[in-house]
Amino acid sequence: MTDETHRFFRFSNEASYETLTTAGNTARNLPDEQSERWLALWDNTFLDPETNSDRLYCVKRSGILESDNFDLEGIEEINLETYLQRLSWEPPIEEDLELLDELELID
Repeated sequence: MTDETHRFFRFSNEASYETLTTAGNTARNLPDEQSERWLALWDNTFLDPETNSDRLYCVKRSGILESDNFDLEGIEEINLETYLQRLSWEPPIEEDLELLDELELID
C-alpha cells in the first residue's frame, strides 16, 4: 500500500460518503448495496481517533473510475503518511491531562 497504488481519504460527512458509494455502485453495475459494494459501509471504515467522528479509508487506484467524484463536501484526500499517523494517533492519557492542569496552577 503506497501513494502510487492507493488514494487515502478522511471523510467527515456520511451523506457525501454514501453519495460517492451509491454513484460508484451504479457505475460498476453492482446489484445491491448489502452484498456487493464498491466502498465499505460507513461503520466498517476506520474511525479517526483524533476526531472520534471522521472516518478514514483507502481505495486502490486501479479500482477508481473517471466518473468517481471525490470532490464532495466532507471528503478530504490525504497521503499515506498522514493516513497512518491518524490511525496510530492516541489521545492524551487522563493522568497526563491532570498533570498539565496541576502545572498550570503552579504557574
